[in-house]
Amino acid sequence: MEMDEAKKDELLEKLEEFALKGVRGPLKVIPLWVEATVFGTFLKLVIDANPDLKERLPELDGRVMLFEATDLGKSFYLLIEGTGIRVRPHFPGTPDAVMRGPLKVLVRVMLGKEDPDTVFFSRELEINGDTAVALHFKNILSSI
Repeated sequence: MEMDEAKKDELLEKLEEFALKGVRGPLKVIPLWVEATVFGTFLKLVIDANPDLKERLPELDGRVMLFEATDLGKSFYLLIEGTGIRVRPHFPGTPDAVMRGPLKVLVRVMLGKEDPDTVFFSRELEINGDTAVALHFKNILSSI
């Protein structure tokens, strides 16, 4: 018996909600450097699974993005280097752009499952800093 697309999407949405709820508690006690390492591994998997993303990242080489999960009070710096992204819990300089929003929104944007424009205009995602860099990053994410 095969599941139709609507039921599949609904099941994936429920699994996503369950997973996000499951990480909220541990994220309050896990050291930030461990979280950064795990998030960096997650991003590497996303990049490796999306050749178009990997191919376009060099367009932002040397740029630094700050992602802030407002519902958790956590933030990470994304240092774009060539075809990869390094995740750091701290950065000595000023990021080029800042994206703030709930963890779910940030994860869905990074996975290309949420349109950054939609969440920006619905005020679920806040973007500050160099808007040209943020928009370029958003466009790269939208292409995956």
